[in-house]
Amino acid sequence: MLLKTLTHRLVLIGLLIAGSLSALWTNYRRTDSPDRPGMPVSLGLDLQGGMQLALELDQSERPSADPARDIELALTILRKRMDEFGVVEPLVQQAGKERILVELPGLRDPERAKAIIRRNAFLEFRITDESRALERALPALDRALAGLGVSIGPLTELIVPTSDGASYAMPGEYAVPAPRWRSVDSALKHAEVRRLWPRGIDLKWADTTTGEHRLLYAVSDRPMITGKNLVDARARTDPLTNGPEVTFSLDHEGGRRFGDGTGRNVGRHMAILLDGRVQGRPAVIESRIEREGRIRMSGRSIGEAQDLALTLRAGSLPTPLKIVEQREVGPSLGEDSIRGGITAGVVGTALVIAIVIGYYAMSGVLAVLALGLYALICFGALALFGANLTLPGLAGFVLSIGMAVDANVLIFERIREQQARGADAARALAEGFRYAMPAIIDSNLTTVITAFFLYRFGTGPVRGFGVTLIIGILASMVTAVFVTRTLYLVWLKLRPGTTSLSVGRHRLLQHTAFDFIGARRKAYAATAALLLIGTGFLGTRGVTYGVDFNGGTLHEVSLARPAEAGPVRNALEAHGVHGAEVQRVGAGEGLRIRAALVPGAGGSGGDLESTSTAVAGALDDAVGSGQYQVTRSESVGPKVGSELRMQAVMAILLSFLGVLVYLAWRFEWRFGLAAVAATAHDILVTIAFIIIVGLEINLVVVAALLTVVGYSLNDTIVIFDRVRENLRERGGASLGEVLNRSVNETLPRTVLTGGTALATLAALGIFGGEVIRPFAVIMFFGIFTGTFSSIFIASPVLAAIHRRWPGAGVATTVGRQIPLTGGTTPSPVPITRTGPGLSG
Repeated sequence: MLLKTLTHRLVLIGLLIAGSLSALWTNYRRTDSPDRPGMPVSLGLDLQGGMQLALELDQSERPSADPARDIELALTILRKRMDEFGVVEPLVQQAGKERILVELPGLRDPERAKAIIRRNAFLEFRITDESRALERALPALDRALAGLGVSIGPLTELIVPTSDGASYAMPGEYAVPAPRWRSVDSALKHAEVRRLWPRGIDLKWADTTTGEHRLLYAVSDRPMITGKNLVDARARTDPLTNGPEVTFSLDHEGGRRFGDGTGRNVGRHMAILLDGRVQGRPAVIESRIEREGRIRMSGRSIGEAQDLALTLRAGSLPTPLKIVEQREVGPSLGEDSIRGGITAGVVGTALVIAIVIGYYAMSGVLAVLALGLYALICFGALALFGANLTLPGLAGFVLSIGMAVDANVLIFERIREQQARGADAARALAEGFRYAMPAIIDSNLTTVITAFFLYRFGTGPVRGFGVTLIIGILASMVTAVFVTRTLYLVWLKLRPGTTSLSVGRHRLLQHTAFDFIGARRKAYAATAALLLIGTGFLGTRGVTYGVDFNGGTLHEVSLARPAEAGPVRNALEAHGVHGAEVQRVGAGEGLRIRAALVPGAGGSGGDLESTSTAVAGALDDAVGSGQYQVTRSESVGPKVGSELRMQAVMAILLSFLGVLVYLAWRFEWRFGLAAVAATAHDILVTIAFIIIVGLEINLVVVAALLTVVGYSLNDTIVIFDRVRENLRERGGASLGEVLNRSVNETLPRTVLTGGTALATLAALGIFGGEVIRPFAVIMFFGIFTGTFSSIFIASPVLAAIHRRWPGAGVATTVGRQIPLTGGTTPSPVPITRTGPGLSG
C-alpha cells in the first residue's frame, strides 16, 4: 500500500502540519482588524465576550401569512444589518423551523445591537388630519368604553389638542399625560372603540415622551409611500441646525408617487413614521419632493441617526421579532476565562507529559510528540471549519488531551505484552498495534456517537463542547495510530540494531488475579446505598434546575465595593421581581442573581427584557448606578427551557440507542446490553451525586453527564474487547474466569488512563474558573464511577445476561471482527463449563 513506506508516511504528516498551519494563518488574517488583533482560532462568546440571541416571529399583533417565507426574509435582512453594524464575524443562522440565532462576538454595546435587531424599520409618510374629526368622535369613544366597563377617565380630558390660544399649534396633534398614555393606548385598541374611529383616520403615537406628555397624532390611514421604494439612507449633521438627520433617496417609481403626493399637499403637515411611531414632529411640506428627502432627528444623537440609516438600508422585517433566549458575557469575564483555560491547559498538559514520559520512557516521548501534533490538528480543524472555541469546548480540549493518551497507552501495553513473550522490536511493534486497534476504534467511535448527539441536541456552549470533543477524538486516532507508529518506524530506521522498544521498566498492577465477578454483590450494595442517599436528598431538597431548563434570568455582577445580598433582594421585590435568589460570589465583590420571569410574562421576548430591566433598576437602587458591572447574563423563556429539557433527555436516550446498535453489530447484543446497563448505572449514580452536593442542573452539567457516558463506554469497551479476544484464545475456561482475567489484564491501562484524565480534570477544577468548575467536579466523580462500573457492573451484568440467555454468541464468535493484518487470528474456542466467579 502507498502508506506502508516511511517516506510516504512522513510526507502525509508534513501535509497535515502544513494544512493545519495554513488554516490557522488564514483564520488569523481573516479576523485581524484595526480594532482587535486576529486570532488563529475564533473564540466563542464566553471567551471574548459578546451576545447571543434566539429570535422568533412575534405574531401577537401582526400574524404571518407565510412564517417560513418571513423567517427567510428576516434572515436576509438581519445579515445585512449585522454586516453593517461593525461586529467582526457576526453569525446569523436559522435554528429549527421557527427560530433565528444571532451571535455577536466581541460586542461592546448590547442594547444598541438589540434595538437594531428588533426594529422592523417599516417606513411610512402620512399626512396629518386637519378636520378635527378625532375631537368630535371622543364623546362616542367614551360611551363605548363605559359600556365595556373600562374606567380610565374621560378621553375628552385625557386626549387634548396642542394649542396656543384659539389656534392649533399643529393640525392632528394631541397631548396625553405621560403616566396615562399606555392605558389610553389600550383603551383605543378595543375592537368596539376602534370601530368608532373617524373614517380614513389612523392614530399613531410619537416615538418618545416630550416633557410631561406623550403626543398622539391623527394621520391618514393610507401612507403616501413606504420604505419599499427606498434606495439609500445616510446619516449626517444638518449644516444649519447642527442637528442629526437622515437623508434618503427613492427609486424611480417611489420618486414619482412621492412627488405627486407632496405636490398635492403643499402647505400641509407630513408625519414620518417608523415602525408605527411618529419620528419627531410633523413638518410642513414647502414644495414638491421627489426622489430625495431627509428625516430630521431633533433631540437625538448622530449615533441614533446612523442606526436608523443602517436599518433603513437593510430593509424592513416582514413580521416583528421577539427575543426568546438571550446570553451576554462581558469582555472581562471572557478574558478571565481565557487565562483560566490556558492555565488549566498548561498545567493539565504538563501533568500528562510527566506521567507518560515517567512511565513509558522513550515511548512516552514519542507519545508526547504525537500529542503536540494532535493539538495542532485540533486547532487547525477548528479554524478550517470556522468553529468557535467556547469555554466548554476549551474544557473538552483539555479533557481530550488526557483521553488522547488512552490510545497510546493501549498500544504501549500491547507492545509490552509482545516483548514479554519474546518478540523482537519490529514484531512487537506490529503486533502491539494489531491487537490494540479494535479497542481503539470501538472505544473512540462510541464516544463519537455520544458527542454527536450532544452536538445535535445541545445548544450554545454544549454544541461547542461536542464539536471540540469529536474533533479531538478523530485527531487522537490519527496521531496515536498513524503518527506514533511512524515515529516508531523512524526510531527503528535510525537504530537498525534495536532489539526491544523502550516502554518503561516498571508496570503497575502486573499479574493481578482479583476476583471482580465474585465481588459483584458488594458493588451492587455500594451502588444501591449511593442511590438511596440521592433519593433521600431528592425527596427533601428536590432538583435545582438552572435558567437553561426553567426559564428566567441569570445575572452575574462585579461590584465596585462589597455588598450584602439582603438589600439587593429587597430592591428586587420592590421592582416586582419576587422570589429571586441572590448569592454573594467571592468575598462579596460579586453577586449572582437568579430571577424568574415577572408575573404574567408568558415567555414573550419583551417580558424577558422587562425582567432584566427590573433587575438593573433594583441594582441601581441597592448598589448605586455605575457601581457595578454585569459580567454575564442569561435570559431564557419557558418555551425554550422546556425544549432544552426535552433535548437533553433525547440526547441521552438516543446516545444509548446508538451505542447499543453499534455494540450489537460490532460485538454481540448481550455485550451491548451490558454496556448500556453499566452506562445507565453511571448516569443514575452521577445524578445522585449531583443532587447530594447540591449542584444546579444546566447545560454544562448535561455536557458533563454525556461526557461521563462517553468515558464509561470507552472503559467498558476496552475490557469487552479483551474479553472477546480471550474468548477466542482461552479454551476450557468459564465465562466468569475469562471476564476476571480480562479485567485484570486491562487494569494497568485503566489506572493509567484514569490517572491522566484525573490530572487534567484537577487542573480544570482548580484553574478553569467558576463557570467550568461544576463540569470538572462532575467529571472527576464520573471518572471514578465509570471505572467502577466497567469493572464491577458491566462484566457481572454480562455474565448474568449470559446465564439468562445463554446463546452461542457470547461463548464463541462474539460478533464481527475488524480485519487485522500482521498475523493470524486464532480459531474461536467455545466455553463449555461453569467455573469460579459465576457463583457467590
